[in-house]
Amino acid sequence: MLVITMNLQARIEKYRERGIQELDAHVLLLIEETAVALFNSFPDHFVLFGGVTLVLFHGSPRVSRDLDLLPSAGRPPAAEEIQKVVHAAIQPIAEVLGLGQIEFKQDIVTAGLTRQWVLANQKPLFSIDLTTIGGGILKSQILPHTIAGIPDKTVLAPTADYLLFQKCETFLSRRFVKARDAFDIHLLLSRRATLDQTLRAHLEDFLSMNEFDAEFIDARIQSVTPKLCTVELRPVLPASVFDELERQSFQPIHSSLRTVFAAWLEESSK
Repeated sequence: MLVITMNLQARIEKYRERGIQELDAHVLLLIEETAVALFNSFPDHFVLFGGVTLVLFHGSPRVSRDLDLLPSAGRPPAAEEIQKVVHAAIQPIAEVLGLGQIEFKQDIVTAGLTRQWVLANQKPLFSIDLTTIGGGILKSQILPHTIAGIPDKTVLAPTADYLLFQKCETFLSRRFVKARDAFDIHLLLSRRATLDQTLRAHLEDFLSMNEFDAEFIDARIQSVTPKLCTVELRPVLPASVFDELERQSFQPIHSSLRTVFAAWLEESSK
């Protein structure tokens, strides 16, 4: 038990070193183990995507408590099957961390999204979202990723390049602009993610289909105001990261947005 506890603490410290609060680090550890358990129990059934992949595999300091899973083969497991697997995997860890009894609460059930919350002592810790919203992921852009560098803790997730492509789509298509999408684009560019010829073509098709022109893209970028960034990013970023962005009036985020959409913004000036 001592060795297990020490290993868990080392994994928690990796998040704490980014400035992530201790409770959030505990939740991220449970999310890691949940993902591993689901991929081991239901192989080839899911692809992990969304904001949590940036935290787990790309060093993001932005806290995410949504475990987004895209069903990739056949009928996804029933909620009861998922709960059984997850409970067995994380209840012992929750006890070590002093979080208490793990429970589940069904939240959303629609044609494109099934969400259930994982709770401890009736307090929500994170959600497990099975969604087909946004369509599939190119197989060439899916890679195995290990959790905490442990070979038998492996999940499937998109490449950083594909995550950048998805974030670009999401930033433009949401009903209301989200500063967190803008921050994630900024983070991915800082991790040297790029849109290759194939992904750029897919984004071009997306823009054309939705009639998103340069004026629309520019307006979206301008909507990422200091006020919006303050409201949305202060609660989910370590103080040191947020304070530095605030000191620069969030211009690094704006610069990243203009960089990733440069080809389309430049069209209006020709």
